[in-house]
Amino acid sequence: MLLREANDLCALPVAVFRCGMILADTSYAGQLNMSDWVTRMVLSLMATGIAPRSFYEPDSEGNRQRAHFDGLPVTFVAEAIAVLGARVAGSSLAGFATYHVMNPHDDGIGLDEYVDWLIEAGYPIRRIDDFAEWLQRFEASLGALPDRQRRHSVLPMLLASNSQRLQPLKPTRGCSAPTDRFRAAVRAAKVGSDKDNPDIPHVSAPTIINYVTNLQLLGLL
Repeated sequence: MLLREANDLCALPVAVFRCGMILADTSYAGQLNMSDWVTRMVLSLMATGIAPRSFYEPDSEGNRQRAHFDGLPVTFVAEAIAVLGARVAGSSLAGFATYHVMNPHDDGIGLDEYVDWLIEAGYPIRRIDDFAEWLQRFEASLGALPDRQRRHSVLPMLLASNSQRLQPLKPTRGCSAPTDRFRAAVRAAKVGSDKDNPDIPHVSAPTIINYVTNLQLLGLL
């Protein structure tokens, strides 16, 4: 509200960036946001060696459903904010722009695929069919971890949310806000590593495997 008023009254150029989940990038070794959910979940899956058959509700026939998890690598997010913010600031129009910095792709890349990638990379993670059974065993295993691992796992979140009431997630197919303006700006400004075909990136296996590598470097796995 204050920025909107500053733009209206003083012609102050303003760019607002509303970010979804920001993921670690493969460019920097040992650099993780230790408090974020993805870091904690990867550590927890690796340390316990168990995962649910699916993090999401099954379909009517009990099969795993297609789902999407909204996340973008931090280097892409940082470049987008720097480049698009500078464009707004340098414009003679003193504009006000809001960008939803989110991953809109209906690509079927969700939390289950993250686990698939870890298993395909050779990490010993066993899937448990029943979600409630997995959750019970998962929480018990987390509670038995050494103190440092336990503090950086998802256990504090489970304890705070009353884990006995947790249910599989409802599958999502995109992100929670419109990204048309952000995507158009990314393409126009050639944000990202592919300057020939700039676009909002998909999450890939190396991004998730990088969490394991960095957790190992930090002595947490």
